[in-house]
Amino acid sequence: MKYNCFFAILCCAITLFPLYGGEKEHLVPISFDQVSLTDHFWSNRMRIQKEVLVPVAFERTEVGLEDLRRTGNYLKGIQDEIASTSRFNTSDLYKVLEGAAYLLKMERDVNLENQIDAIAKIISDAQEIDGYLYPAHTTGSYKDAELWGGAGMGDKPYSWVVHSHELYNVGHLYEAAVAYYQATGKKNLLAIAEKSAQHINKVFFEGDKNYNEGVPVNQAPGHQEIELALVKLYRATNNPLYLTMAKRFVDIRGVTYTPTGDGVMSPEYAQQHVPVREQKEAVGHSVRATYLYSAMADVGALTEDSTLLPALKKIWGDIVNTRMHITGGLGAIHGIEGFGPQYELPNKEAYNETCAAVGNVFFNHRMFLLEKDGKYMDVAEVALFNNVLAGVNLEGNKFFYVNPLESVGNVDRSHWFGTACCPTNLARLIPQVSGLMYSHTEKDIYVSLYTSSQTNIPLKKGDVQITQKTNYPFDESIYLSVNPKKNNQKFSLNLRIPTWTENQFVPGELYHYIDNNKKEWSISINGEFVDNPTVEKGFVSIHRKWKEGDKVVLHLPMPVRYNHAIKKVEANINRVAITKGPLVYCAEGVDNEGELRRYYIDEIDKTPLIKKGDNMLENIDIISNLSAHYLDENGEATFRSIAMLPYYAWNNRGVSTMNVWFAENEELVRLTAPIMPLALKSIRASYTHEYDDVLAVVSGNYPKSSFDTTIPRWTAYPKLGGTETVDFMFKEQTPVKSVAIYWYDDNGGVQLPVSWNLEYKIGDSEWLDFPLYTTDYYTILKDQFNLVHSAGEDFVIDALRINMKSKQNSSVGVLQVQIEVD
Repeated sequence: MKYNCFFAILCCAITLFPLYGGEKEHLVPISFDQVSLTDHFWSNRMRIQKEVLVPVAFERTEVGLEDLRRTGNYLKGIQDEIASTSRFNTSDLYKVLEGAAYLLKMERDVNLENQIDAIAKIISDAQEIDGYLYPAHTTGSYKDAELWGGAGMGDKPYSWVVHSHELYNVGHLYEAAVAYYQATGKKNLLAIAEKSAQHINKVFFEGDKNYNEGVPVNQAPGHQEIELALVKLYRATNNPLYLTMAKRFVDIRGVTYTPTGDGVMSPEYAQQHVPVREQKEAVGHSVRATYLYSAMADVGALTEDSTLLPALKKIWGDIVNTRMHITGGLGAIHGIEGFGPQYELPNKEAYNETCAAVGNVFFNHRMFLLEKDGKYMDVAEVALFNNVLAGVNLEGNKFFYVNPLESVGNVDRSHWFGTACCPTNLARLIPQVSGLMYSHTEKDIYVSLYTSSQTNIPLKKGDVQITQKTNYPFDESIYLSVNPKKNNQKFSLNLRIPTWTENQFVPGELYHYIDNNKKEWSISINGEFVDNPTVEKGFVSIHRKWKEGDKVVLHLPMPVRYNHAIKKVEANINRVAITKGPLVYCAEGVDNEGELRRYYIDEIDKTPLIKKGDNMLENIDIISNLSAHYLDENGEATFRSIAMLPYYAWNNRGVSTMNVWFAENEELVRLTAPIMPLALKSIRASYTHEYDDVLAVVSGNYPKSSFDTTIPRWTAYPKLGGTETVDFMFKEQTPVKSVAIYWYDDNGGVQLPVSWNLEYKIGDSEWLDFPLYTTDYYTILKDQFNLVHSAGEDFVIDALRINMKSKQNSSVGVLQVQIEVD
């Protein structure tokens, strides 16, 4: 196999990285289609990809295909409905096309090929004669759409590229076109892509009289993608125009246009706050960010521009040191779907879009190929095995867009989304995972991801066949067979020694082990152990003369490990997470008795039982009895073990609670899981918001104000305008002297009630009016307790009810209830 020094083969961009200024030799990855998988873990996913995920994705992106079909009819003068007002539904279709093309590259399928050819004809018909491709502007449906702001598409083509997705959409088309061309040799999609790219070059960098009054637009798009795609188009066609365009889009970001505003219109949102070479931190929308960083790596390598690498290293350090969840998830903050302040890494409220984890894999694999440093593949592996794989269920037909690290039983995968970028990104990534496994220079081989597989690696002095046998990520041993074409061929075999084998789970400063469960890894060659093997930049290197049939065994022990986050991550102070090998483990309510938040792990279990799951979890390692304690609602702590499963495998057996970071002491549980006061038997509400808890109203936390979000609360949101109740049942008949309520009011969806009152029960009686003291009345005041007393000295009851009538367009909430008993 011959390589041009400007080509690269990358997991999602079949590419070879050249030299930066000729200073050092970069790695050439082995393309995914040149690796034969013989394992269960990934091969089963490839089967599901072909049989389930891609067909499902084609079916559910039909809306984008229909928009293109209508656009083609419009251009041909055929009477039809105009396209929808969607800004980006065609991009989802293009991503599915890309994933389908990768499947074709592994195994030709006439029916699938014919389907793609038919879709290519529809896309071609929807493209204007000058190359413009965007259904809403072509058919005029933009007139019914939002034109400006965060959801706008502008009143004419390319008038609002900060949010229109015009370039984002065609970028995914370019990637699909290149993939299909490489899989089949057909140029039908490639011709559409080249026509589009040349049109964009004219409009953005030369000037076209039909657009922007003939003045070059010269603005980087709001959603990065076209930069990556243009690099792929360059590699497929050898046309340097496309690489030049990619570099221009990278270079002008944060230079020719800077948005003003907040949220999705902030300069940081699309990384437009400063020029890319001056960027030091990961900010804004996390998917856009990782696409940009990946493009910077590509452009820097292919143009031998070393000025981009320092910024990439600083940004990478900022991510792993301050902004990455232990699952490899990026973009913790809702709203902007992106990076928040440093160390802001919530659990239940974490966003962690699946696409951002895909981007994390892209970025880190590129950095590995540039730097030959295993730490980048360590991050890619953690993101892949945890956050990415969690994005799709084990059957391949339901998906997570958001990936929290805690659920109170309200999170479930969806069959599809209105914004379907995540399932379609999975459709194009999973077929290419084998492209992450092997890479080489002229004389060195690197094995960076482990699974049973076989490939042929073309070294300068002769090809070398490598065969792996392992059930990674569950098996601790990787068996490699090395078969050079020429006996006594000298080269180095470099095997990645993951960060998780040492003192922390993943590179960076955020997480570290707190146990002494470490076990030493080992390596043997033809049955003889290597003494004191050394690791350099994350790899152990074996340099020798190799002969056919040489055997290497790498043993990577996978004990259960206990992890802390640094104290700056406030969400996880005094909390512990469990990992094993490259996998983060979580607990699900379906496997454990009681509420997960009431468990605390206060001791290190050196010998937890590991067993294989059954049914849906077959072949998956389960931790069946991790030592822990449980604090019940009455405040009593007892020993109780926890069953845990890999994070990627949760939510496959119905909706359930889930938790990753567990309290490590009883005191923290008492702060976060309210304890029932001794006099009470139970509390129940007519309705409770999914993130709230009716027990919170008796937790004893004194509110700072009615808008105190630092303590637990009860609300009935999103139920608006009705009557809600909270009932308190006493263990025995109890004399009640007074009741005080501290209302929750966020001045939005939850506000002070219109009115409220109390009722009581004695025995099995009906609810009766509370005997209000003669001078009291039901006050409705913010930022204080609203207190009423009972009339008479002998008011003894079995149950108390609070009735609350909400305002018409809001719900009601309570921070604290104080019941004074005699």
